[in-house]
Amino acid sequence: MRHLSLFALISLSACSSAPWLTGHTDSHCVREQMLTGTQGNPLPFSHAMQVCAVSAQKSNNGYPRPLDLRDDTTLQAMAENPDYNTASAPFVHRDAKTKVPGGVRRVNID
Repeated sequence: MRHLSLFALISLSACSSAPWLTGHTDSHCVREQMLTGTQGNPLPFSHAMQVCAVSAQKSNNGYPRPLDLRDDTTLQAMAENPDYNTASAPFVHRDAKTKVPGGVRRVNID
């Protein structure tokens, strides 16, 4: 019984640090990382993009893919701005023809 509760505790702690979960958009991942980070410490935008890009690559069978932030206009603008996207993380450009996941929301973090 003691081993079962230890396993449950370890499993729950692993889930809470997962930056990207199935069904969430890339912008949700970036926002989550900017607010709480993987260890409870908020990350700057560029670091949050990197964490989510790694998670997206893992979910894409190891192949890198650009993050699609078009459903959040504020994050999209930050990705396009080299002052925020200092690591030049790849992202889907605003005028891309693919469908926007979840539709476009206007979110202002200022």
